[in-house]
Amino acid sequence: MTPRPASEALARFLAEPAHGGVYRLKASRAAGFGEAEGLHWHRLPVPHRWTREALLDALAASLAFPDYFGRNWDAAWDCLTELGWESGRAQVILLPEAPADGAAMAIFLALMSDACDHWAARGQTLAVLLVEDNERRTDVEGPPWLAAVPHLPEAALGEGD
Repeated sequence: MTPRPASEALARFLAEPAHGGVYRLKASRAAGFGEAEGLHWHRLPVPHRWTREALLDALAASLAFPDYFGRNWDAAWDCLTELGWESGRAQVILLPEAPADGAAMAIFLALMSDACDHWAARGQTLAVLLVEDNERRTDVEGPPWLAAVPHLPEAALGEGD
């Protein structure tokens, strides 16, 4: 598969571990991503609703957590901080927007933000891209937990260079 310009721009942006983190991204922009050197993609499936269990199960399956994973937030933290990957390859988790249990999603996003910071301090990049599907959403502003998530910078998409 040929790399797409958006993927190459994202790879350049995420080459700097400090750029790891949790970001929002419009679905139309996510469609422009393909394989690119320096990125390792993890796509979570689209659920009917993001619940604590759905978030934990999707994360565990996507990142190949060990069989002994305890399906709770503390166990997820343990597994997230024990990940192994090639140096210089950013781990990018695509999280599709879906109706969500707000409390569970807020905890999940805080957990993922902390994990991104953990890896940045170790010279590795972990990024979570919350793929916004505005057409699925019935409210214009979005749920309260979404307001705290910044948009992926234009520079990460190869725009504004």
